[in-house]
Amino acid sequence: MQRRMITGDIADLVDGAGDPALAVDASHRIIAWNRAAEDLLDYQADEVLGRDCGQVLAGRNGDGHVICSALCPFHLAVHREARLGALEIQVRRKGGLPVWVRMASIILTGGEPCVIHILHDITDDRNREAFVQQVLQAASSLSPEAPRKSADGPPVLLSPRETEILRLLATGASTRGIAEALCISPATVRNHIQQIMNSLHAHSRLEAVIKALQRHIF
Repeated sequence: MQRRMITGDIADLVDGAGDPALAVDASHRIIAWNRAAEDLLDYQADEVLGRDCGQVLAGRNGDGHVICSALCPFHLAVHREARLGALEIQVRRKGGLPVWVRMASIILTGGEPCVIHILHDITDDRNREAFVQQVLQAASSLSPEAPRKSADGPPVLLSPRETEILRLLATGASTRGIAEALCISPATVRNHIQQIMNSLHAHSRLEAVIKALQRHIF
């Protein structure tokens, strides 16, 4: 998508975006950064304005390859006057913590061209997908004829509610998602999950789900 706009309007356009947004000029320098971007990435505007976008965001794709570089696909599109599609990339918060975003971009022309990036946080979706993939890999290695009794201890008896929560955990549901699905508080969900992990001698939610699969609890 391309729009023609004078330079003085860029900061107002970015500031008015409801989602995290930033503008980058033809030299890869950040020229606008809104409050929502501050909240998402922990950088204040005065920390990033004038800096190279790639050094701040350090964007990578799903294969771990660097996106933010001299071959930035967004700036290549500017030079080619091509349309820009949405892209899912992992960017860096202040301090190095990663966050997955779906990045939609708009080319602004007229005078010095620039690109406005609008970010949508998809970290929870990505984490859920990774969790479910690990669960599926573990499940695929189990034999249907495997005994319900694990080699390292007797069968584990969980309450119906705990079993229900385990099933939801296996789908990658978050604490908040489970609480909403069962109409209980997040604190109650956390208490149930801790009890499940104690019963299964698991150190993480993933380990609890895998051990439950191994014992054919659900």
